[in-house]
Amino acid sequence: MIDPDSIIVQKHNENNQLKFNNIPEYDYITYDLEDTKQVNKFFKNIEQEVRSSFEYRTMIKYLKDYMGMDNCSFIQVSSKDSYNIRIEIHHYPFSLYDIVSIVYGKRVYYQESLEVELVAKEITLLHYKLLVGLIPLSKTVHQLAHAGKLFIPIDNILGRYQIFIDFYKPFCSEEQLDTINRIEKYSQEQVSDLLNTQRILEQNNISIYNSSPQYQLPDFNNINQNLDNRIQDIKANNYQLPGPSTGGEKGGTIGGFNGNDLAPSRSFRSSIDPNVNSDNINSKSKTSPFFFSKKE
Repeated sequence: MIDPDSIIVQKHNENNQLKFNNIPEYDYITYDLEDTKQVNKFFKNIEQEVRSSFEYRTMIKYLKDYMGMDNCSFIQVSSKDSYNIRIEIHHYPFSLYDIVSIVYGKRVYYQESLEVELVAKEITLLHYKLLVGLIPLSKTVHQLAHAGKLFIPIDNILGRYQIFIDFYKPFCSEEQLDTINRIEKYSQEQVSDLLNTQRILEQNNISIYNSSPQYQLPDFNNINQNLDNRIQDIKANNYQLPGPSTGGEKGGTIGGFNGNDLAPSRSFRSSIDPNVNSDNINSKSKTSPFFFSKKE
């Protein structure tokens, strides 16, 4: 039996309105983590947050300035040689996307916050502890690596990725672990087929042969002899300008000029100035080809 005196009487508040003066802006992006596309977008945003952070950019600058990571590991180029040369830091054997997915799995398991900034903070901290593999590559080599056309030996990287695996192994996929094992195996065995992929970076000269006479180069000794003879003629002032109208070496004219005396003909001078004819050319024009005097 219920004692009526023990019944709690509910008192209704007549004020049924809530008032807010300063509502903060809603700046959180929600993701449907059950959707594969949304998960991929979530991982990409974390990658972008890491790369654009001040801490990450400061670390990359330190590696290039003080740890020699401004030189490409495959070809002899450096960002110090020219501003046009760009050295990029490549994540290997785990890509940055792989690291994001592994850290995400760990935070889901331990029910930690999945905010983009907090996940990016943990990944940046892994970089500062050198628990991820890094290697400097030029832009072209970096593109070849991502395209799957270049094998990178595991002993060329900077970072203790093995410790990363020890800490996060339960959250690594079987495919990722198998790929790491094969990379380590092939790096130790020096598999020739994979190492030959580096030949794609070698300079490849192509020789073209054409037996047509008009495409044959003159003999080098003849070229030297002709040049020496020409130099001697110039020094002895014993040469004449070639004339394009005749195609020969002597007696040609260039634009109205006679190759023998380098003086313009009267008809040429008269065509320039209508007030000048063959009768009123000043005698000074014999010594100065372009000195004209008008008839007074």
